Amino acid sequence: MKLSAVLFDVDGTIAETEEYHRRSFNESFKEFNLDWFWDEAIYKELINVGGGKERIMYHIKRAWPEMLNFKNLSKYIDSIHKIKNEIFEDYMEDERIIPRTGVLSLIEELKVKEIRIALVSSSSETNILNLFNKALKIDPNDEFDLIAHGDITKNKKPSPEIYEWALEKLRLPPQACIAIEDSPRGLESALRANINVIVTPSIMTLGEKFKDAKLVISDLGDKKNPFNGTLPVRGKLFEGKVVKAKGKNTVVLQKEAPVYFSKFKRYGRSKNSIHAHVPSNLEVNEGDVVIAAECRPVAKSVSFVVVEVKE
Repeated sequence: MKLSAVLFDVDGTIAETEEYHRRSFNESFKEFNLDWFWDEAIYKELINVGGGKERIMYHIKRAWPEMLNFKNLSKYIDSIHKIKNEIFEDYMEDERIIPRTGVLSLIEELKVKEIRIALVSSSSETNILNLFNKALKIDPNDEFDLIAHGDITKNKKPSPEIYEWALEKLRLPPQACIAIEDSPRGLESALRANINVIVTPSIMTLGEKFKDAKLVISDLGDKKNPFNGTLPVRGKLFEGKVVKAKGKNTVVLQKEAPVYFSKFKRYGRSKNSIHAHVPSNLEVNEGDVVIAAECRPVAKSVSFVVVEVKE
């Protein structure tokens, strides 16, 4: 079935935000004079619990079961979570929060291909909007066809409810969609909704097993890419013809250049073979005429990258 929609998780998938959530929780605990501290090891376990209030309750059940008898415990948790979200909002002013590699270029590519895109997250609507509007400087209502957030359904991931809700609103069968997640609970949630999943582990979920994912990749872009990665180009551009394209992400270009023969007092043409890297967003075949640019070495004999395929 033709792909009709891509459903993105938010925290850890769009941007590395889980560390800011962890800090916000710890600061909110101080506000309530609670002797709690979630270090990275504890928080990596808590990531598999969907929803902030749910994580607090999970912690209480595990570490402070006597609190379960407290009157108005639910309202107390709501109060902690409210302060936590306010602290998280302040963190979203941090200019170091940027989209993960390849996210924005993938979104633009999907829009060009008229494939619908949605956010499907257990995070609250407020936290999602703060991330996009304050940190990423993007209006999610303009970029995405649907925002499915944690305030909508009763049960959070790994329950499939939020994905099932998104499918209903998009009026699409699960076979026409693919989900992009970073955590085991996100993977389980989408699979239980019968949606295939691509997993791109975040800093907090590195080392986890994702055996049922359709694909597990380090990020959504090619770091050796001048368009959506971190590969800078330099020097002059040149035009060349692809004479060999059998290597993985590498082609051999034939570059012609005029050369003056002083003995004969005339110009001729020299032909040089140059190896060039092919970014993941370009399709290059033998016989193509391309534009290449010099870059830092990406392999032992490769210091050029293809930046355009000429028609």
